[in-house]
Amino acid sequence: MRRCALVLYAVALVAYTAAYGVPVQRELVIAWTCGALACVSIGRPPREIRQLLLDWLPLVAILSVYDFTRGAADSLGIGVNFWPMIDFDRFVFLGETPTEWLQAHLYRPEAVMWWDVAFTLVYTSYFIVPFAVAGALWARDRASFLQFTRRLVSLALAGLATYILFPAAPPWMAGEQGLLGEVHRTTGKGWEILSVGTSGIFEKGQEGVNLVAAVPSLHTAFVALVAMFLWSRVRPIWRPLLALYPVAMGLTLMATGEHYFFDVLLGWIYAGAVMAVWAWWEGRRAEASVDVGTPGPPPQNARREPRWSVLGRGPRRPLDSSQASESELPAEALPPPDPEAPPRDVASLKAWDS
Repeated sequence: MRRCALVLYAVALVAYTAAYGVPVQRELVIAWTCGALACVSIGRPPREIRQLLLDWLPLVAILSVYDFTRGAADSLGIGVNFWPMIDFDRFVFLGETPTEWLQAHLYRPEAVMWWDVAFTLVYTSYFIVPFAVAGALWARDRASFLQFTRRLVSLALAGLATYILFPAAPPWMAGEQGLLGEVHRTTGKGWEILSVGTSGIFEKGQEGVNLVAAVPSLHTAFVALVAMFLWSRVRPIWRPLLALYPVAMGLTLMATGEHYFFDVLLGWIYAGAVMAVWAWWEGRRAEASVDVGTPGPPPQNARREPRWSVLGRGPRRPLDSSQASESELPAEALPPPDPEAPPRDVASLKAWDS
């Protein structure tokens, strides 16, 4: 039943994408993710459905407030910064920003190249991957889900505070002002070939956001957070892909005129700082709970029992005297033998009878 529901749900998602485009709006991504989790929860106790709503509604509410305040942050009268990012990039890269160099070599106004499609797909993954990862974590281990979403929300709020205090223009805006060479905003160019109706959604979404919320790059920060959080939770064979993902996102953002290297670097630093602070806090809470004898949150890198191992074949739990036979209990847990009671093995029983 559960597998059938997931197949039908996947068909519905494909049909929706074909009709309306890839769902890249945060609310739609979360709604589709929670729908998949509801399918996974079919046949389980009703409390799991309630827990699904209780776990995801606060995340939706906080990120909705973030979106609203992010859009209003550029109306507070603080001047927009253009030069600090340009000066930093030119200093690091010996006189030319990476965005100018990349667009001079890759931008083709008359055609859509294969790398334009790759850049568009990498850029779009930012809207989907963090919440897909959150959904997978919720299905496997709710404790990891809560740890991940705490970091995600903290990172978004740290970015919001920076946007308010330091409004910064992206490279494409500096190009329009004549501060850079030929720089164009090309993140949605690949949709011209993919033709799934998402190009219009991109253009509408880009017009409605805070255009000077460029420092730090939360696109880079979010995918770096995903890579850092999953690093110890995946097999070593997948770790090179995790390491390449933030690099690919940074290259995409610079090549499409969305961000400077300065913004990308700060995004990586913000993600690392959020991971470090939460790891320190959770470790401290775990130590404090051990001191008082109450369970606390497990350390970040601790291996946890996945939810499916509880339902199927998983690690055996310690036995107690109410759950185990005498042969399974340690010797010190057995009651002392009764000298008057008959022995249990056959040979000793014959000798006892005689």
